[in-house]
Amino acid sequence: MLKTILKREIQHNLYSLRFILSLVLVLGVFVAGTFSFTQGHLSALANYRQAETQFQSAMKAQAEKSASDLAVTRRTYPLRPRDNAFIADGKEKYLPNGVVFSAWNVFGVPNKNTSANPLLNAFEELNWSYIVAMILSFIALLFTFDAISGEKEDKTLALALANSVSRGTLLFGKYLSAIFTFLAIVVPGIILSLLIVLLSGGIPLTSAVLFETAGFIVVAALMAAVLAAIGLFCSVAARNSSVSLLLALTFWLLFAVVIPNSSAFLAKNVFPIEKSESVSARVARALGDLSKAAPPGSWMMMSGNPFLPQHELRANLQRKRMDAEKSIRDPYYQSMFRQFERTRSLTAASPVMLFHFLAEAVAGGGYPRFRKVWDDFHVYQGQFLAFFKAIDAGDPKSPHWYNPNEDVSTTRLPVAFATVPQFVEKPMTFAERLKPALPFLIAIAAYACLTFLLSFFLFVRYDVR
Repeated sequence: MLKTILKREIQHNLYSLRFILSLVLVLGVFVAGTFSFTQGHLSALANYRQAETQFQSAMKAQAEKSASDLAVTRRTYPLRPRDNAFIADGKEKYLPNGVVFSAWNVFGVPNKNTSANPLLNAFEELNWSYIVAMILSFIALLFTFDAISGEKEDKTLALALANSVSRGTLLFGKYLSAIFTFLAIVVPGIILSLLIVLLSGGIPLTSAVLFETAGFIVVAALMAAVLAAIGLFCSVAARNSSVSLLLALTFWLLFAVVIPNSSAFLAKNVFPIEKSESVSARVARALGDLSKAAPPGSWMMMSGNPFLPQHELRANLQRKRMDAEKSIRDPYYQSMFRQFERTRSLTAASPVMLFHFLAEAVAGGGYPRFRKVWDDFHVYQGQFLAFFKAIDAGDPKSPHWYNPNEDVSTTRLPVAFATVPQFVEKPMTFAERLKPALPFLIAIAAYACLTFLLSFFLFVRYDVR
């Protein structure tokens, strides 16, 4: 009986005007979004390659000058635009796109907006994740909001239940048909998008991308399962389709618009952190106190003889200044990460946000990628510093007084650029993507089950007359 109901409901959906209009709209948006991505991505790649060439050239020039100059220079490592960002860009356009570092420290990230947490930017690109979250989430509701109340108005619900079919089977058949109808709309859009990417010629479609595409379809189906269940809830909670539609619109606005755009407000008021201006002021005070308390001669600069005791005093002061700044800024960055993660957990009340987090993990981008790069850079910085100290230890003309900002009291020898450790970003493995996404995956599956069970509970008591 379930098979019969499922077949009837799918046919009814596929032949409906709402399906045809939804399919045309979604295909058009997928095409527009993919064309926009391919053009912008090729330009972004060209800019990245130019920045990477300049980065490498600067490091090579510094290595040829001296190992100390190479070690103390602050530089920004640029992050490569992801080729699969058409799946889910993770707002990377608005995230910090580089890491400032030297051999001595990972100093932080570029942030144009000095007051706000850059991880909380709410801007979106027209990628698959956004299309599914904003348009197809509504379409999932569109095929279920009147599944019960509409048939009651048409006097077909009582007739259907007059046959040997249980209410649970009827409701489950309508539920599954809505999910299959959703996939019948989203999958053609994805296929069309992949064809455009393939024909663009500049973006490779690897087996990894195809695997990520399959993962994206799965998490999109999970989101559709939640929204379809919510639509059924609206349909059995109301006595007519007009009220059901109003309820469905209310839920959609709450989950797709209100909660996703409340991140900055929630972060500021529920999980406040210190402003970056205040952090900079504390750093300035700490550095000023160290300078005032420094022994006489700590600021003298006599580069002619590196073994002058003043250079040791200066090096000690510079290390203390760096450690003092690090002791303030590193906790601030950790507070930014915690603020974002806690805010994300709060906004996970929306199934649309759960979908966003899962799509981000599937694509291996966004915040999880940024955190991996951040953590990997701290490992690399330790390797870079160990490399420099080994070079310095082998130079008898160096006094070995480590100054993290200047090259006056360490080796002046050049170093072969080919031997210098280079940071290479490693793509996230499947396990690295799954670990942070697993709670959201469990949450969205539980969301779908509980919402459907609530709909079933109401439908058992629903007056079909």
